[in-house]
Formats: sequence, structure tokens, C-alpha cells
Amino acid sequence: MNITITEEGATIIAAFDGRLDTVAAQQIAETIDPLLQHADQNIILDCEKMPFISSSGLRIFLKIRKEVAAKGGKVYLRNVCPDVMQVFKMTKLDAIFETIG
Repeated sequence: MNITITEEGATIIAAFDGRLDTVAAQQIAETIDPLLQHADQNIILDCEKMPFISSSGLRIFLKIRKEVAAKGGKVYLRNVCPDVMQVFKMTKLDAIFETIG
């Protein structure tokens, strides 16, 4: 699992590449720190190259959302594949994450 963090204007984009399983979630927990430093901005979590998310991965997404909401930013999911979206729907997390693209 790799995460590439880029800035496009006032928006921060975190592109996830690979399976966000338990092992990957532990590895990237530290990687998201730079992302959380911009929690007062709009953040897009681009899932185009993420074919799988585990409960540990969902916790990472929830951590990002919580931090961003506390600082006045917004989090959006983008390019979510059907399998990953099904996980969000099963856990009812699709109700708290706005999806674009």
C-alpha cells in the first residue's frame, strides 16, 4: 500500500494504491500525519487504485474524517470501486462520507 499526497489549489488529495488491509493500515498510520496537518482544508481520498479495504483501513479513514471535521475541513471519497463501496454500505459509513467522481 502506497499513499501519494498532492496539493491541487486549496485541496489535498491522498491517492491510495494497493490493498488497505490490516498490515497496510498499521504501516500507513504514520504516513497520514502530513495529511492531518492540512485538516482545515478539503481532502479527497482517491481510491481508484485501492481494490480492498479492511476494518483497520476503515478506522484510518474515520480517523482522517474525525480530524478534518474537528478543524473545519471536509473529506470526500473519489473513484471508489464497487467492492470497496459495498464495504462502506455494509458498515453504513457511506452515510458519513461524501463521494465524488
